[in-house]
Amino acid sequence: MSVTRVLVFENQVSWAENMKRYKAVSEPFFKQHRKEKTLNSWSIVQTGENTGFAVFNFENKAKMNKFLKTANAHRSDVAKDLDSQFWAYAGTVKANG
Repeated sequence: MSVTRVLVFENQVSWAENMKRYKAVSEPFFKQHRKEKTLNSWSIVQTGENTGFAVFNFENKAKMNKFLKTANAHRSDVAKDLDSQFWAYAGTVKANG
């Protein structure tokens, strides 16, 4: 059963500055985890001038936990650099039909 995790974030910097940092630091981090098959997919959505959320999809909870072991340190570094706040939510996704 797949697992989806949503990370809601709010930055003190503009969305453009946040995306510049994302492309330089976070995108390679996510691509590495996808290559290692711990992360199935991810997407970033802008919800306001300085806010947005990221959706991460994992094959199972074990792979999500493996990803989170390294992602927490990465997230803390990004939060310090951008003076950001992050909130994370996780849940199981069940397919219908």
